[in-house]
Amino acid sequence: MQKLISAMKKPGFSWPICEEAKAWKPGHEPFEDCPAGFQAGRASSGRDNDSLFGGGEANVCTKTVNQCSNRGAFRTLYGNERANQQAGITIRELNSNNDNGFGNSCQVVITQPRPMRADPYFFDIPNDKGVKERHWFNLNL
Repeated sequence: MQKLISAMKKPGFSWPICEEAKAWKPGHEPFEDCPAGFQAGRASSGRDNDSLFGGGEANVCTKTVNQCSNRGAFRTLYGNERANQQAGITIRELNSNNDNGFGNSCQVVITQPRPMRADPYFFDIPNDKGVKERHWFNLNL
């Protein structure tokens, strides 16, 4: 691994290719899948009307829930504001019926950081039956 990382630092480096194994340069996916029920999106930077699902890396997980349908379960999961802040979870109300825009909506969007992969690089290599299998790795020493 140290030889590979050293070689990567040199100008003109290109990944070694193994044609027999049909292994080309590695892929890179820095994020894990979102938890069940969440959808991958991109956090808005606040510039140029960035949308949650615009270009760039999908670095957050979001879901829309009805907090009124089961308030007890919702409070158990998201009722601790300090824990939400520590975990990077934000809750935004949709379609508020209140004049000041807060506090009266059942529909909320929950956004949390997308988990990072410990091994973000991969090779897709066909097995002996020709079915591609993904092999994950990292470049940490």
